[in-house]
Amino acid sequence: MDGVLGNDGHLSRRAFLGASAAAAAGLALAGCSPQGKLKETDKAKGPLFTVDAELEAEKGGTWVTASCSNNCGGMCLNKAYVVDGVVIRTKTDDVGEDSEGTRQLRACPRGRSKRQDTFGADRLKYPMKRKNWEALTGGKKELRGKDEWVRISWDEALDIVAKELQNAIDKYGNKSILLAGRGDGSLLARMLNFAGGFTRSSATRSYGTAYFNATTMGLFNVGLGEENDRMDFPNAETIVFYGGNPAWASPGSYTYQFNEAKKAGTKFVFVGPEYNDTATWFDAKWIRVRPGTDTAFLIAVAYEMFKLDEANPGSVIDWDFIYKYTVGIDGTSVAPDAKVDENFKDYAYGTYDGEPKTAEWASKICGTPAEDVRWYAELMGKDHAVTILRSFAPLRTNDSDNFLALYTGVGFMGGHAGKPGHATGTAYHNCIGSPADPIFKPGKSGLESVKNVFEECINGFEMWDAVLTGKYNYTGEIRKNKLTAQDIRAIDIHVVCHINVAPVLTELNLNAAIEALRKVDFVFCTARNFTSQAEYSDVVLPVTTEWEVPGTVKGGSLPTLVNREAIVVAMQVCEPLFESKTEQQIMEGLAEKMGLDVKAIFPVDEKQQHFNKLAGTTFKNDKGEFVNLVSITKADIEEWGVQGEAQEGFMPLPELIEKGLFRVERKAGDVYTYYGYQNYLADPVANARETPSGKIEIYCQTKADALNGAGFTKDYDWKPYPTYKAPVNGYEATFSDFASGTKGEYPYQIYNPHYLRRSHTQFDNHPWLREAFTQPFFVSAKDATEKGVKDGDVVRVWNEAGQIIRQVSISERMMPGVVALPWGAWVAIDEATGIDKAGSANMLTPTASSGCGVSGYNTNIVNFEKYDKIALDPDAQWPDRVIDLGKEA
Repeated sequence: MDGVLGNDGHLSRRAFLGASAAAAAGLALAGCSPQGKLKETDKAKGPLFTVDAELEAEKGGTWVTASCSNNCGGMCLNKAYVVDGVVIRTKTDDVGEDSEGTRQLRACPRGRSKRQDTFGADRLKYPMKRKNWEALTGGKKELRGKDEWVRISWDEALDIVAKELQNAIDKYGNKSILLAGRGDGSLLARMLNFAGGFTRSSATRSYGTAYFNATTMGLFNVGLGEENDRMDFPNAETIVFYGGNPAWASPGSYTYQFNEAKKAGTKFVFVGPEYNDTATWFDAKWIRVRPGTDTAFLIAVAYEMFKLDEANPGSVIDWDFIYKYTVGIDGTSVAPDAKVDENFKDYAYGTYDGEPKTAEWASKICGTPAEDVRWYAELMGKDHAVTILRSFAPLRTNDSDNFLALYTGVGFMGGHAGKPGHATGTAYHNCIGSPADPIFKPGKSGLESVKNVFEECINGFEMWDAVLTGKYNYTGEIRKNKLTAQDIRAIDIHVVCHINVAPVLTELNLNAAIEALRKVDFVFCTARNFTSQAEYSDVVLPVTTEWEVPGTVKGGSLPTLVNREAIVVAMQVCEPLFESKTEQQIMEGLAEKMGLDVKAIFPVDEKQQHFNKLAGTTFKNDKGEFVNLVSITKADIEEWGVQGEAQEGFMPLPELIEKGLFRVERKAGDVYTYYGYQNYLADPVANARETPSGKIEIYCQTKADALNGAGFTKDYDWKPYPTYKAPVNGYEATFSDFASGTKGEYPYQIYNPHYLRRSHTQFDNHPWLREAFTQPFFVSAKDATEKGVKDGDVVRVWNEAGQIIRQVSISERMMPGVVALPWGAWVAIDEATGIDKAGSANMLTPTASSGCGVSGYNTNIVNFEKYDKIALDPDAQWPDRVIDLGKEA
C-alpha cells in the first residue's frame, strides 16, 4: 500500500479507499483466501502508522459511538476510534462501573466484528447490473444467480429501476410489484405507497405460531413482555430455559443477568432437543424433548399435575389462581362463547378418545423419559418458586398452535406469575429480564407512516409458490395478528424488490425462491455486500451501513427489541464510502425518476429525523414520572443545523453524544421493578384481556374457529382446548409406519438454531467470524456411528426441498434422531449438482404449513450420508464475495 500512509503518520481516507479498491480487485482476480501467501511489498516511504494514535494527541482521532443495530436484541455499546474517516479500532461499553445495578452492555463477537460491514473487502462500491439483462423483459432471466456484472452510473441505475417499476404498474397494475419479505416499514415501501401501492408479504418468522394465537387467547402481543424484571431472577428457586440458547442468540450482556441468580443459589433446567451452551454454563438439568413435540410433553405434564393434586388436593395446583385468571382448564370455568361441552382436563384424562395423556404416552412421542415428565410436573407445583422463560423455537414448528395455551396453562396451574420468583414469560431478544413496562420512550422521527392502499398480503411460507403458480390463500396479515377465512386469490407478480431483509434465505424453500426470481420480469435490491438477494437480482444499488448515516437512537421500547434499561445514541462514524448512498437518498432518487413529489414523500431529512428522535425521547425517573431525557439549547440546534426548540432535560445533549449511552441505575424493589401480568392480576376486571371472557383463554373458541377456517390444516379439526396434533414433517413423519417403528425415507428431524457466527443472516460474510465459528452440521454420536461418519467428515444432507454439504460436528449433547444446521448461511450453489455448499438452512425447508400458516423452520425431516464427490474447504478459506465489475458500461 505504497502511499497510503502519510508522512505525518495519518492514514489518508482517500488513500485508504483507493487501496481498498485495489486490494478488493486483487482478491477477485487472484481468488485469494485468508490462508494465501502474501507477496513482498515495497517499503513504506513514510513512518509506519502508530496503532495507539489516541495516546498521541497531535496525531490522534476521535471515539465515536457506533451503531450495533443487529437483529439479536442485545443493543450493546460499540465505539469506534476514527482517524481521518477510517476506523482504527473499536471497543465496547466502558461507561461507568460494571455492577448488578449498572451492568455494562458489552458487545459479543458479532458486534466486535462490526467494522467489517463498512470496511470489508467485499463492500459493494458501485451500482451494477447483470451483463445479460435486457430492459422490460429481463433478457436471459435463467442467468440470475450465475451472470457476470457490469458497473453502471447511479443515474442509469435509478433510471432502470424507475422504468421497470412504472412499466409493471402501467401494464399489470401496482399489485404486480412484490416487496419480498417483510420490508413494509421500509422507505422503499413508503415510496411505493406514494406510487400507488404494492403487494406485500407477512410471515410468522421469528415468532412462529405466537402470531395470532397469543393475542387471541388474551396474551400480550406474541406473548412478549410479561416476564419478571431481571432484578427478580435471584428470587427464583429454579429458572427454566424452555427452548432457546441466549448464550448464542443474544450473547452480549444477558448471561450476566442469570449469573446473578446462579450466585444466589438458583438452580436451572433446560427443555429442548440439545444440551446447548446456555444449559452447559448454568449446569442445568436437561429435559429432553424432540422438535415439534412440546405440546405432547406439556399435555402430559398437566395430566401428571392433575393426578398429583388429586392425590393430595390443593398441594400442586393453585385452583383459585387459575380459575380467577383463566377459563377452560376444566368443566368448572367455561368460556361464554363455547360451542362444545368439552374441556382440557377431560381431554388429558382421555375422556373423549380413551387415551389418558400420561407421562408414558408422551414419552413415545417426545422422547422424554417418563420419570422426567413426572419430575417436571412436580417442579411446576405451586409451592416452588419457579421462573419459566421460553424462547420462540418451539413455536417455529408446524402445528404448534396450542403451545402457548399449554405453556401458559401449566405455568398458571402452579400460580407462577406476578410475584417474586414466580414467572411464566419469555427469554428472547430484549425480553430477557426486560418486560413490557417501559423505562424509555424514544422520540418519533417526523416521518408519518403511509398506508398501503391494497390489502393484498401473501403469507410468507407460500410467497414463492404464489409467484410461480399465480395464486395464494389470503387470510389477512398474520404479523398484525389477523387470521381470516380461506380466500384463494389470483396474483400476477412481475417485479420483485428486496430491501432490509433476506427473503431468499428466510422464507421457506430456497429452490422455489430461485425459480421464482428467474421467472419474473425484473428483480432489484439494495445491498452493502453481495448478499444472496443481490446474487439473484438484475440491478443492485449499494446502500450505506449504519456507520455512514447521521445516527440512530436505540433503547427502551419493547417493539424495537432493544434493552429496557438504557438508551444508546450512535452517531455517524464516517462519510459514505465509494458510491454508496443512504436508503433515503436512493428512494428520493427513485421517486424523482418516477415523477413523484419527493418533498411530500420525504419532508424531513435524515439528520432532522435523528435530532427529532433524540429530542422526543423521555424516560421514567426515580419518582416514576416520564421526563425529557435530553436538555437542548439554542446553540445545540444551531450546531446541528436543524429545526427545533430548546428544552430542559436530564442530560445535556453534548454529554449524551460524548458518552453515547444513558442507563438507569437499578436496585431490588426500585420504581422500575415489574412482575409479569402484575396489572391484570391486581385487577382482572379493570385490565380485562381482549377475549370474549375477558380472561386468558385455555379454551379459546375464537382460535379454533379461525384455525379451522383458514384452510391450512388438512385432515384435522382444531379443538377449542389444547390437544396434540402430529406436526406436518414432524417426528411421526420420520417413519413409514409409526405404529411398527419402521423408519422412512427421511429418518432424522432437523432444526435450525441461531448461531454465534450470525444474527439471522447478518455477518455471514465476515472473515473473522467465519474463522472463529464454522458452519457445521450437528449430529449425535449415536447417529454418527450408525452412519459411519466421524468428526469433520463432509456429509450430504437432503430432503424433498433440496440438498447441502457440510462438515459434521459430532456431539454427545444431541438427542439421537435429531440433527441441527445453524440458521442464516448465505447460499453457494454448485450449479452442476444443485447442491448448496454453504449449508443454507433454507435449502431444506419445503413449502409446507398448517394451523395459522406458520413457517415451520424447526419442523423438517432429512437424511444424510458421507460425501466426497465435491471438495469442501473450511468457509474461512473461501474467497471474499468481491465482484469484478470491469469497465463501466
